[in-house]
Amino acid sequence: MKSVKLKIITFILLLTAFIALLNQTVMITALPVISQSFHISLNLTQWLTSGYVLMIGLVTPISARLSEKYTSRQVFISILLGFILGTILGSFATNFYILLSARLIQAIATGILMSFMQISLISLYPVEQRGSVMGLVSLVVSAGPALGPSLAGVLLNYFSWQYLFRLILPVMIILLILSWIYLPNFSTPKPVKIDLLSVFTAMVGMGSILISISLFTSNIPMAVGLLILGVIVIGYFTRRQLHLTTPLLQLRLLKRRSFLIMLIAIMLAFGIMMGTEAILPVYFETVKSDSPLLAGLVLLPGAAANALVAPMVGRFYDKHGVKWPLLLGSLLLLISSIPLVLITAETSTILIMLDYIVRMIGISMIVSVTITEGLRDLTANEISDGTALNNSLRQVSGSTFTTIMMILVTLRGNFSLGVQVAIWFTVIATVAVIVLSLGYLRKEDA
Repeated sequence: MKSVKLKIITFILLLTAFIALLNQTVMITALPVISQSFHISLNLTQWLTSGYVLMIGLVTPISARLSEKYTSRQVFISILLGFILGTILGSFATNFYILLSARLIQAIATGILMSFMQISLISLYPVEQRGSVMGLVSLVVSAGPALGPSLAGVLLNYFSWQYLFRLILPVMIILLILSWIYLPNFSTPKPVKIDLLSVFTAMVGMGSILISISLFTSNIPMAVGLLILGVIVIGYFTRRQLHLTTPLLQLRLLKRRSFLIMLIAIMLAFGIMMGTEAILPVYFETVKSDSPLLAGLVLLPGAAANALVAPMVGRFYDKHGVKWPLLLGSLLLLISSIPLVLITAETSTILIMLDYIVRMIGISMIVSVTITEGLRDLTANEISDGTALNNSLRQVSGSTFTTIMMILVTLRGNFSLGVQVAIWFTVIATVAVIVLSLGYLRKEDA
């Protein structure tokens, strides 16, 4: 494939993914506004974000199968059409449940897109360039969600929340036209069967578990019941995947040491990022009574730092390996937790902004290398399954962290104390990343 055409295809794929992932967190800054607009609790409103992330995780496994069953052109254009449909519905939503439905439709398109993008780019680029292109993918995966709250804060200062949908609609239509013109078929369809029972049990199982977490503060019996149901269904789902010839998620890959450890590390890092992004705007808008604009702008430098670091770390990894980005990223993430566990209503906004920059740099360093390192020992035939499993569980982790941390923030009605408790939760996760990293590197160096 000619270099110019490859660059055009790469641009279309990455920009579409960036907008879809930006949309993943764009509602975070708007949660207090929407909560007041529809007269509902913040715990219910946060499902606009955690539900979106969860749906991405649940739909992602289907992406690998759809990429095999249909041509690349059919899959990508369908993704864009679905996202545009959800965006139009959200633009005119008159109640919370219509808005949530619009978000879930967008999330379905995004979930299919994520694995499709990575599988396509890995297939299109030679091995020696994959580290660099995965650095760009990591940039999109990290910067998209990181920039969402900041962009929303700026827009909400001038427009109503409906414009969070309306302003991205023309961009997606333009990308649809460009893909119709330029995107070729670079895959051959195969007679692949999609196990719908696996899809259903994954959605019921994970959905039940996450809903149970959010209900523990209001309805313990129902929460316990849903948790037990979710665990049973996920147990059945896991058993089914291990016995199917063509499973929805190739769980057998978890037997690969490098893939398993890097997967856990990226799940924890991504969860920390999503959870932190969710609670800080709530802190600024409730504890400090700041505007959504300021709440979003405080997060912007961190998002920019995240975006700038990702491709540089990708290039460093190509030459020097995983060790130093993984260790330094984990250390920065731990250090950045210190000011946040001491946060109060009087904490300097500038201090939080600088601390968030350090936090996002650390997360970017971890995410940038764990994706590629985890796929390193997989065969060419296993990469699509590994990518789908990575994307799916990462998004489920992001949704879980968001739900848990939002509950911790609002649990006692003291938002400052709630933020401290939620950050301690991320400290535990960060220590787990450090322990995993040291164990992995010790084995690799032996």
